[in-house]
Amino acid sequence: MRTHLKPHHRKPPGKSIRKGRTKRATQPKPLRTPVGLGQAPEDSGGFMTLLLQRIGWEELNGLKQRKHGAGRPEYVLSRGQLLAAVLFHHTVSWAGSFAEHLFWLFGIQMAESTLSERRQALPFVVFEELMRLLLRPITTASAQGFYRQWRLVAIDGVGFSLPNTKPVKKKCRKGGNQKGRAAFAKFQCAALVELVMHNPLAACLGRNGESEWKLAQGLLGHLPPKCLLLADRLYGCGAFLLAAFERLKEGGGHFLVRVKHSLKVVRRLKCLPDGSQLVEIKASEAGERQGVGATLLVREIYATIKRPGYRIVRMRLWTSLLDWEQAPAQELVALYMVRWEQELYFRELKRELGVNDLLRSQTVETAAQEVAAMIMGSSIIAHERAKLKPGEELQHRISFIKTWEILEPLWLTLLVGADILSETQKQKLCDRFYWLAARRMMPKKRTRSCPRAMRQPIQPWPRKRNQKSSTAPLNISVVAPRS
Repeated sequence: MRTHLKPHHRKPPGKSIRKGRTKRATQPKPLRTPVGLGQAPEDSGGFMTLLLQRIGWEELNGLKQRKHGAGRPEYVLSRGQLLAAVLFHHTVSWAGSFAEHLFWLFGIQMAESTLSERRQALPFVVFEELMRLLLRPITTASAQGFYRQWRLVAIDGVGFSLPNTKPVKKKCRKGGNQKGRAAFAKFQCAALVELVMHNPLAACLGRNGESEWKLAQGLLGHLPPKCLLLADRLYGCGAFLLAAFERLKEGGGHFLVRVKHSLKVVRRLKCLPDGSQLVEIKASEAGERQGVGATLLVREIYATIKRPGYRIVRMRLWTSLLDWEQAPAQELVALYMVRWEQELYFRELKRELGVNDLLRSQTVETAAQEVAAMIMGSSIIAHERAKLKPGEELQHRISFIKTWEILEPLWLTLLVGADILSETQKQKLCDRFYWLAARRMMPKKRTRSCPRAMRQPIQPWPRKRNQKSSTAPLNISVVAPRS
């Protein structure tokens, strides 16, 4: 019987073959070294550096308020790291979840569900305190941000859309108009903004469905000293102006507010040489329309604004600047148009820092956190833009959006290259990015020329069929009040 011999396998020289063992591939070095509990990352000029210039790390970790006494101990992520990650997540425009942005900033990996529970457990008083510490006036603001010695600030409200989830429907209602209701629930916010610089100074958020008027009352305590407050017709009444003037006069400030033409005054006292008048206005008692609670002496200005090819706009203003020689009526009418800068700030807040008008949050509590983080992020960018060319008159013409677009890749580069670049290289990199941002100047802004019309009218405004634009100068005329 013939047997088959097994072939003899020779092992190659210098190598040994062992069963059950394979060669392991070398693991790449992790992108981010995890930061320890309660520690801050070092990015040498990046997002965390800018944040810690405004608030100390121990102070940030000291915001320990809780919704209730019980709670889980912190093992991986401290309160300060969580707050910094929330600000970072809603300031950058990079695609990615909260967990991804947390890993980029701190190198800490956590599940999305765990992070969601941590955010839900955060009381909003923490963000209120954080805004109080972070939001402040710009010390190197340009001359266009002032009128005489007064800093230009404005107060107004803005609405954000929320997804129609069950928790949202319980607290927020849908906005509406005369012919129907909006598709999404609305979240109201009132903000005090430093004009020209697009720098927020304070904000109140309607977590319980409060109106813009009620939210604005809480902003009066945040008015900076030596400021000139500008506001639209919603605030042009005795009740608001008396409350605002009590706060303004403590810091040597004044107001300039647009008023409805139908609003009556108590009496007219004196006609001034510049065409304005000294009048006395009233604030009614709470719950009474006829009673006079208090009175206030203001200057009243009637003016018409003309532009070739457009309808005449009639304007009525009240101001506490009673000296017509120091503040002529013609100047104040032209100055009031700067208030439109606040609307431009709200557009940047929604379209650039936010995904769009619809917030990403699924509850009212996290929506308030999202809006507060966006406002604080915009303040950081506004202060960095002010550093580009301090003291120059055209400082505010450096684009806010382009500055933000330059800072984002710088922050990412400093985070990724934290252990690769030397401190000298990081500083040179920051200088190069800031130099590039300083070159991104905007052309001179045109005056507002968009008509008050809508493509699909839902209010009694004329229908807009074509987009008109004009660069013709405005013709401002101070006129006598209607009898």
